[in-house]
This record gives sequence, C-alpha cells and structure tokens, in this order.
Amino acid sequence: MATGSLDPRTLEQLKNEGIDPSRLKERTTPARDQPYTTAGLPSLRVMDVPQLANTNLEGFVLASNRIADYDKNRAQTQAMFLRPNADKNAIAHEQEHLLARTGLGSGVAINRKFDELIGKRGPGLREQFVKDAVGSAGYLKEKYGIGDAYFHPSMIKQGGTAMYEQLASLAGYEAANNVDLTKDPVLRKTLFSDKDVRETYNAITGLRQTRLDARDLPTYTRQPEPGITDKLKKLLGFASGGPVERRTDDNRRYL
Repeated sequence: MATGSLDPRTLEQLKNEGIDPSRLKERTTPARDQPYTTAGLPSLRVMDVPQLANTNLEGFVLASNRIADYDKNRAQTQAMFLRPNADKNAIAHEQEHLLARTGLGSGVAINRKFDELIGKRGPGLREQFVKDAVGSAGYLKEKYGIGDAYFHPSMIKQGGTAMYEQLASLAGYEAANNVDLTKDPVLRKTLFSDKDVRETYNAITGLRQTRLDARDLPTYTRQPEPGITDKLKKLLGFASGGPVERRTDDNRRYL
C-alpha cells in the first residue's frame, strides 16, 4: 500500500510499534455496512495489518496521552489499524477513539469529559460504571455478543480508568448495529440505572462528539431526558416534537 495517505507522525509511531507501513492494506467497506459514526470521520482510513493476524489484538488507534500533544493528535490522519479479520464492531470501537481524539485530543480524555459533565459525582460514578459493566458482562455477551477484555473482572482493579474503552465497545456496538443500549430494560436497571450516567453517556459517544448529531448541538453537550410530563404532552399532541433523534503517556495505542 502506498503510505502517502498517512502523515509522517503516524508513520513514525507505526515504526515505533514494530509495524511495517509497507505491509498495510487499505480496507474498503460498502457504505451500507459502515457504522453510522463513519459520517463524523470524513478522512477515515481503515488499514488491515497482516502482522496482527493470529493475535488477540483486533485493532488500535495511534496517539499520545500527553496533554501537550493533543493538538498534534488531532492533526494526525484519521486512521485505524486492524487485524485482517476484525469485524464491524471492532471498526466501530476504534471509530469511537478516533472521534474522541479529534474532538478532545485523546481517546482516554473521554474519562475526564465524563467527570466534567457529571460534576463532583463524576469519579465515583465512573468507577461504579466500570464495576457495573463488568457485572453486566454475561448479559452483554449473551444478548449482544459484546464480550471483549474490557469487561473482564481485572478491569475493576484499575478503578474508573477502563471506562473509555468500555464506552467505545458499547457505543461502537450501537453505531454498528443501530441500537440504543440505554433503552434495554435489563441494562436500564443495572449499567444505565442512573439518569446522570445515561445523559452523559449519550453526550460523549457516537455523533454527539461532532456537529453531525440530529440536533446540531455543540459537541459533548449533555441533554436532559424527557420526563413523564414531557412524554404525556407529546403523546397528547401538545409538544412540537420534531424529528426523532437517532443516537446515531507517551505514544501508545488505544486498543
């Protein structure tokens, strides 16, 4: 593959990771099979990495976790690097990281944005979310097939750090399969039982990280859920309504 579509910083990072850029193969996916978040990544490049074949790593995005490098991260090619047999859910997971890198400068910065939008309860709710996600692993695997390493009990030892990876898996699944997990009746009693968590999750995932969201809101804007009164008014025809929104460290990899 010609590496001209990748910027020099990305090429250097690939070499530092032991990846030979000359062996990369660009993947072409029909529009109908793309996660809807692809719309928020106009210069997206999806690269298959033969060196990842027969490994446990499905894909990664390159960036630096140093805040001083965030602007450099944003300027990098919107590229993800995948195991050749990685599926649409893996692509959508990495797209969540790319959206965060573009909007916030880093994939892991989603954790800080969660805390910021929640307020003083943020760090505690983030840690609880990780625990609840691990606790919901069996249901997520059985009902949706979501079962990557970020829902393993070992994630609890990291406190709330793993949240951004769990969000990428959950929101990525939504984007790839056009579903809304926050409306699942079982998850509504466990992982998404807290209203603040639901509203913030919706604000920091998917196309809410861009201006392509149906409401054209500023990025990462938290919106209150409609209450019972609002729903009754809409049902009775007193609300204006409008279109229903579709939820649509140093150099390292966001896995």
